[in-house]
Amino acid sequence: MPTKTKPAASTRPLLQWGMALLGAVITLTAIAIVVWEALQPTAPPALSARIVAVDVTAAGQVATVRVQNDGDDTAAAVDIEGILGDQTATASLDYVPGHGHAKAYLRFDADPRAAAVSVKGWSAP
Repeated sequence: MPTKTKPAASTRPLLQWGMALLGAVITLTAIAIVVWEALQPTAPPALSARIVAVDVTAAGQVATVRVQNDGDDTAAAVDIEGILGDQTATASLDYVPGHGHAKAYLRFDADPRAAAVSVKGWSAP
């Protein structure tokens, strides 16, 4: 009866070990980034407003106002005010995300390019 010989111990290919190492490095890097970001302090909302466009309508002139949030936190119930001479226009935005922007519209009787626009207040979501 012929004798059976044991096959040589299988060795893992070098490419397989390399891919496993690469996967481990990517996974640990992603976890480290998430933990790092979670431990960093957040900046409160930093809101600014400016007129970016003006449209003439039958009801008057409408200024498109871009509200920019340069902070990390989201601002909710954002109140915007525009003053042009003795006319005041207001608008409210539901929210402006951190490092994002939103648009609001203010209506005036005269050309609003010279209007002073500002953010009057907001709340935490």
